[in-house]
Amino acid sequence: MDIKLIAVGARPWELWFGYWGVSYLVNGTILYDAFSNYHVLGRKLRKAKVDLSAIQAVVLSHDHWDHTGGLWGLLKEHPGIDVYLPPTAKEAVKRRVTSEGGKLVDMPGIKTLNEDVLLSDEMTGTFNDKSISEQFLLVKAEKGFVVLVGCSHPGIVSIVQKAKETFGVSIYGVVGGLHLMHSSTEEIYACANALKNEGIRMVSPTHCTGMRAERIFRNVFGKGFVCSREGQTLSL
Repeated sequence: MDIKLIAVGARPWELWFGYWGVSYLVNGTILYDAFSNYHVLGRKLRKAKVDLSAIQAVVLSHDHWDHTGGLWGLLKEHPGIDVYLPPTAKEAVKRRVTSEGGKLVDMPGIKTLNEDVLLSDEMTGTFNDKSISEQFLLVKAEKGFVVLVGCSHPGIVSIVQKAKETFGVSIYGVVGGLHLMHSSTEEIYACANALKNEGIRMVSPTHCTGMRAERIFRNVFGKGFVCSREGQTLSL
């Protein structure tokens, strides 16, 4: 089981050029989030020599544009694919999934995507003082269970606690956007230490985590901090 970072926009200046969002490929068959546009996502998939016909499902962590935008171009090249959205995602996004040729999957509850990948039920967080629903993947890897997140709007510590409670397993690692780029130094340290207290031994933060938070997590987790780069497969 492997997790490959396909595309990521994480620095404020990248937002100016439309290079924003994140997308991971899990075991070559599950695309988790679809970046903000297919111009970049498609190019990165080709560069990584990804066989689009092998992708069995697209899981969207939530309905924000920087996680859904690349889906529409992907569906033109690979129509009929299953697209998983949180049940309370925007109806406009759901309608577009079906109108663009995707097979919408938005029922509540835990879903088994394959023997090593489970999709959580939705959790509720906030963004700009509005509620937003998000879902995460639990991936069974060689070193332990890994939580793969999009933006962590419900809070990454709450997500890890929910994963442990729901699935009854200890969590080895956390991968993805941690939504700490606007958090204070004290808040970031508190988050990092709380994750360590939850038993997390590996973190690989990207996207909306922020450079300051990445430096702090590297300091707190030491060798357990894994720097993610586009096209890189994480050793899990």
